[in-house]
Amino acid sequence: MDNAGYVTLSRQSGLMRELNTIANNIANISTSGYRRESVIFAEHVKAMGGADPSLSIATMNHRYVDFSAGQISGSDNPLDMAIEGDGFFLVESADGPRLTRAGSFSLNGVGELVNTEGRRVLDEGGGALVLPPQSTSISVAADGTITADNQPVGRIGVVTADAAYLVREGDNMFRAEQGYEPVATPRVRQNALEGSNVSAVTEIAHLIEVQRAYEMGQSFMQSDDERIKRTVRELSQSQ
Repeated sequence: MDNAGYVTLSRQSGLMRELNTIANNIANISTSGYRRESVIFAEHVKAMGGADPSLSIATMNHRYVDFSAGQISGSDNPLDMAIEGDGFFLVESADGPRLTRAGSFSLNGVGELVNTEGRRVLDEGGGALVLPPQSTSISVAADGTITADNQPVGRIGVVTADAAYLVREGDNMFRAEQGYEPVATPRVRQNALEGSNVSAVTEIAHLIEVQRAYEMGQSFMQSDDERIKRTVRELSQSQ
């Protein structure tokens, strides 16, 4: 493969990854607390010498997560919560606490507050939040304090972390590679859920744009392939 082929192939590989990222965003338009993702392209330039001054190849090595807030809507579940402003809920995982904006919670069989995947939601000290199973009235204050039948149960953990060091994991969670710290004055809303921050119109428009760019690259590769075949055929006939 010549230089033109390598350049086009690197571009096509990056565009395919971008298409997959956009498709994942569209698939999570209705996922509570989801944060849209985009890709970052980098250009690598190498001096070639001779008649060719340089060779430029584009690569897609990094992803960018948009942490802007999603729209908050009401819910009939008193255990559903949304964070206004900065902050993440703390949830348990096998590899340590993880951060999420998804606040669709419920109680498991022993009265522990859990998310939709059954992971325990943690309090400000990193422990489980246990509500009496016979509770008839549950309220959540703006600072995250949970009260069951007028008796305080605990305060849900709301933390913040440097967005540059947050790594997306499965189940709509993030790993804080540089640690996290409590939000000084959290703003938690009960009977509310934060939606995805994905705009369907924007993502579909972007999808069409990337698809056209990919199809253009495919057309160029096919034309270049025909050029090489024609050159080889003409050289073989001239001998």
